[in-house]
Amino acid sequence: MASFRYQAMTAKGELVSGSLDAPSATEVARRIEYLGLVPIDMRPEQAAGTGASSLAAVWSELTIGRPGAEDITLFSRDLALILSAGARLDDALELLLSDETFGRLKSVIGSVRAAVLSGETFADALAKRGDLFPPMYVSLVRVGEASGTLTAVLDALAEERQRTAALKRKVIDALSYPAFVLCAASAVLVFFIGFVLPQFGSVLRDFGAKLDPIVRTLLGVSDFLRANATEIIAGVAVCLALLWLALRSPSTRRRLIAFFLQLPVIRGFAASYATALFCRNLGVLLGNGVGVTTALRMLVDTMQASGSRAAWEKVAERVRQGGKLAEALAAVKGLSTVAIRMLRLGEETGQLAALALKVADLFEKKLERGLDKFVGVVGPAAILTISVIVGGLIVSIMTSLLSITQLVN
Repeated sequence: MASFRYQAMTAKGELVSGSLDAPSATEVARRIEYLGLVPIDMRPEQAAGTGASSLAAVWSELTIGRPGAEDITLFSRDLALILSAGARLDDALELLLSDETFGRLKSVIGSVRAAVLSGETFADALAKRGDLFPPMYVSLVRVGEASGTLTAVLDALAEERQRTAALKRKVIDALSYPAFVLCAASAVLVFFIGFVLPQFGSVLRDFGAKLDPIVRTLLGVSDFLRANATEIIAGVAVCLALLWLALRSPSTRRRLIAFFLQLPVIRGFAASYATALFCRNLGVLLGNGVGVTTALRMLVDTMQASGSRAAWEKVAERVRQGGKLAEALAAVKGLSTVAIRMLRLGEETGQLAALALKVADLFEKKLERGLDKFVGVVGPAAILTISVIVGGLIVSIMTSLLSITQLVN
């Protein structure tokens, strides 16, 4: 099957161009006419040109950077705004192509527009870039195309992605602070043991100072670190390399995240975040015309990072067989009791989508309050701990030095 470049004219007299794969130029003309366009020019693409465009795409990704989640959010919002003004989808995509804001996303927008002009649906065109557009995004776009509410769906997707990104950023910022303090304290301790303590160690040993157990232990650790510095650095480098390789595997990443989320302090935050994530996505899906069973199947991939995939699959299967959502969630202990009760009320009153969004708001606020308290406690506690450790080491060394003075006198 060959690849053809074409030019055609719309009913308004506007020129459009694109490319599509077809067995012959006749088939290309038929597809263009099916779209309501008048074919003007069709010619096979040169293989060299295709290779050059591929190299250009690779070079663009290396120099400009890979599109991020914020680029997809901005794309969704701007596309919804242009469509709400009455523009056609291909015209809206063409306008976005001319916007320098989407430098990292231009190649993606261009390929999506070409696919739409060749007769594919917008959802199918997005599905080809599953690395950028998740299944939930594509499914909602497909629902929007079928129901004629694509503008509203894109706007809802942009708002939800923006809200989710803000929540993730708050969680990461809150957890980054104690991690930074821990790393800084570790670095100070290693510097003290590896470089400062040995300067005193030789003096203390030469004068036969009386060493307390803490100083004696730290001097032993210091001697070990200095004697095996090369091996230790090589071992740390190998461990970091192995960790980097392991994190490239999605299954390994999921297991590490699941383990991390079960830690005592993190567990409560993880439960609130999982509840907010599930209810928010469920409310968005149901509010845009997706059935409960379909929505739950779509949420399995989203929720597996915060729990067992098998548990969420059981929830989807139980609801598919006619069970109640609240009962299925209670059976696998997927969410908190408060969330399950509110979702049960939503099922009974026929307002599941609205109540799911309210539950999401409730647990997002709860998560934010918990994170604020956590940061407020961890900061002073970390500073106090570092002060006690460093102060204790200084007192121990000064005591040993005073013992030398007593021996001299």
